[in-house]
Amino acid sequence: MHAWIFQLSDTPIKEVINEDTLYQGEGTDYDYCAAISSEERKEAIKTLVKGILPSDMFGQIDHETLEYFGGMDEWKQQWAHRIQRKASQISSKNVMEFVGATYKLEQIIQNPLDTDSHFYLCGDSCQSFAEKSAELMRWIDTLEEGSKIYIGGIIDFHF
Repeated sequence: MHAWIFQLSDTPIKEVINEDTLYQGEGTDYDYCAAISSEERKEAIKTLVKGILPSDMFGQIDHETLEYFGGMDEWKQQWAHRIQRKASQISSKNVMEFVGATYKLEQIIQNPLDTDSHFYLCGDSCQSFAEKSAELMRWIDTLEEGSKIYIGGIIDFHF
């Protein structure tokens, strides 16, 4: 399966990630990473704003900048409610199931945006990993309304 890795920062990005930035291969999260075309980049950003990020929390300013409109408090309440609902489905009968209620709870905690995309939350290319959406949302929670989010590299990955 394929998804994107988005490099995001609250400061303009000087070192853009590329297909060689992250660890790849056996024992990693990525079979391989690949560059994308400028058209694929436009589509990826459109998907980020309209399909991955919570609706109405962000607007696109230009091809590399988003604006944060706020809304984290409401989003956190919704996330907590989803976590509580999933946790209530765990019982002594299903807690050990391989892909059961416990697994689904883990997924909603680690990936509340329910996306295969990952997020490289660094304005340079010194990190060797990207994060699932929970870390993205923790980072967004530190932003103030009106903050700018800069988009650096976007790479395709296979998992």
